[in-house]
Amino acid sequence: MTVVFTDEQIIAEVPGLDRTMLMRFVQARIVIPVDRPAEKAKGFLPVDVARLRLACELCESFEFEDDALGVVMGLVDRLHATRSKLQAVLEAVEDLPEEQKLKVAEAVKSRWSQGTD
Repeated sequence: MTVVFTDEQIIAEVPGLDRTMLMRFVQARIVIPVDRPAEKAKGFLPVDVARLRLACELCESFEFEDDALGVVMGLVDRLHATRSKLQAVLEAVEDLPEEQKLKVAEAVKSRWSQGTD
C-alpha cells in the first residue's frame, strides 16, 4: 500500500513548509498531488517529501524564484532518471561473463580518456 500524505501531514514533515508555500509549489508544479479516492481528496507521495525539503532549502538558502526552482528541480529529475538508467546498465554488465565485462571496462576507459583531452 502506497503512503499518501495529507496537506497537514506533509507540512508537519517538511521543516519550513507552510500552507502558502505548499500551494505555491503545487502551482509551480514542483510537486503534483495525487488522488486519494477513498477520501475524495488529493495527497502527496513520499518522494514529494524529499522534493519539498529540497525546494524549501533552495528557496531559503538561495532565494530561488519559482521559475529558477522549476529549472533546478527539472535538472534533479533528469539526474535521477540518468542515474536509474546507469544502474540498469551496470546490472546488465554484471550479468555478463567475465571476459565480456573486461571488454566493456576497457571500452569505457578508452572513451573516458578520449573525453578528457
